[in-house]
Amino acid sequence: MKYYATIYIDEFLEYEILVNLYNGNGLDFTHAFLGLTKGKSPDELDKIDETLRQEYLKNKEWNKIDQKWYETKEPNEFNDDFWGFGTGIANVVESLIGSPSKVFNNNQYVLDSNIDKNCYIIKKLRSPQTFKPSNRCTLELSKEQYESLLVNIKADFEATKEITPNSEKPINEEFTYKLLENNCVTWVIQRLSDIGIEVINTDEWIPDFPILDNLKENLNTIKFLHSIFLKFQNIDDNLQSVKGARAFIAWTRSMLDNNYICYVNQENLEKKIQTLCKKDIENQRYYEGIKKFYNEISQLKSIYNKLDFCLESITKKFNTSIKGDFKLIYFDRKDRQIKLLKADNDYEAIAIQDLDLSQKYNNFSVSKFYPFIFIPKNEMISRMLYHKYDYGNISQEYQKDRNEFYFNVLAGEKSDKYWSSSYHKMTKNLRKIHVS
Repeated sequence: MKYYATIYIDEFLEYEILVNLYNGNGLDFTHAFLGLTKGKSPDELDKIDETLRQEYLKNKEWNKIDQKWYETKEPNEFNDDFWGFGTGIANVVESLIGSPSKVFNNNQYVLDSNIDKNCYIIKKLRSPQTFKPSNRCTLELSKEQYESLLVNIKADFEATKEITPNSEKPINEEFTYKLLENNCVTWVIQRLSDIGIEVINTDEWIPDFPILDNLKENLNTIKFLHSIFLKFQNIDDNLQSVKGARAFIAWTRSMLDNNYICYVNQENLEKKIQTLCKKDIENQRYYEGIKKFYNEISQLKSIYNKLDFCLESITKKFNTSIKGDFKLIYFDRKDRQIKLLKADNDYEAIAIQDLDLSQKYNNFSVSKFYPFIFIPKNEMISRMLYHKYDYGNISQEYQKDRNEFYFNVLAGEKSDKYWSSSYHKMTKNLRKIHVS
């Protein structure tokens, strides 16, 4: 069975308030929430709806033709509800400085806060546009990721269950709603990050910037990054664990600012930023925040493209799907050590001094400067893949030199001492980049 988490965005109205906070752009008062489905993706459920609609039309069952799968208010075979985070009170002004927050189920519906009855009343289904593919981002999850996400969401739901429209105090700081700091978007991205989904940055999503516009613009990026991760996860079952998925994110992020692995066209980046904010004294903090954010997005795209290229060079050799284990290698800038993440050490980082190049899969990765080691489950596939790198006994001096060369590249440090065709290709590309 397949499992899915979907980010939905509902642009339900616009308030002309906080204009100055957003440099005169106004505040888009919109909402992000999560939908959880299993067995069928939202796209597949939409197709089922359309098939049923044609049957209802044929049978003249007029009262059913507009029914949608997402209207259900109870979990069913395919749907584990829609969940969202928001202020638990009706006073919008208070939500700017901190108000009691609540996690809602059935969040595909707009609610009214009835102060007199001290309860929430379903007002209407959110706009049909909310459920269109253009306003949603569906991410396939492993069973463990899905179940962990659902457990975490339900824990938040239970923790805020007593919050009502008349509540005066939040449960705690975590459940204090702040429009610019702790809101529907930060809740969505934090819950996904907790289970090992790359959501760009959970710490700082552009200060003083319409945070939901920020999310909507980058839905395709989140989906792209996740699609590359899925390729690794489909090969290595260990990455289906939450620990494995989180380790993968930590590993990819270790490659940020490494010019051998990722590259950002600063000229194009500057053009992008200028469409959002002009660089001047008044906008300095705003400008720097935007630049940092989009620089990170560009780097992550470059890193994942590089990883996709590396993986493709392995998988394209075989007509059948392959299975195996990945060992993830990276340079820890804080400790200034090369470290390794692997499943049989529960993805706890291990500092390594060198790799044994008499092992053909180690020799392959070191020769190719791949930031991972892949060990196929099938020995025949392993032989076919690595037969050119099975050198047998290798001198210690050779091993030392090659390891040093490889580790320098992982650390992003220039190496003039050594040469290889793979390294030459990288440095040649770097020269082109710097000249341009």
